[in-house]
Amino acid sequence: MAAFLTKRPAWVQAVVVGLCTGLFVAAGAYANQRDPLISSVVLLVLAVAVVAGVAFFLALRARLRRGWAAGSAPPTWVNLVYAAVWLLSLIAAINALFGAGGLKVAVLAIVPIVLLAPPALVSIRALVGRSPAHDGDAPRAGGMG
Repeated sequence: MAAFLTKRPAWVQAVVVGLCTGLFVAAGAYANQRDPLISSVVLLVLAVAVVAGVAFFLALRARLRRGWAAGSAPPTWVNLVYAAVWLLSLIAAINALFGAGGLKVAVLAIVPIVLLAPPALVSIRALVGRSPAHDGDAPRAGGMG
């Protein structure tokens, strides 16, 4: 499941990262407002989504031009982006749940939490030096190999 997003074209990844970033920023920004205006929330989500998505797309496309194959393991900075957006979405949702915004604002962060969980968890594992491919290579308890 994690490979689904990371193996997609750069523009698809950019749209997802941009939208998820916009949603968690809006959840964080309106976490302490009981009744935020829908129009201002949508405007904030779209503005942040465009800026973050375009920046991610340009960086990813530049990296693709330098020889990185889209189907191979992503560079460290891509792992950092996925992990950061996911973790910040969790924080924004918790902040909204316990703030005045409540569940109706926390819902904004659900999409990034669910959508980015697989690539973010794989990214976190890669960042700490454990890849899922090595899980089967771990020695068994009580044995040598």
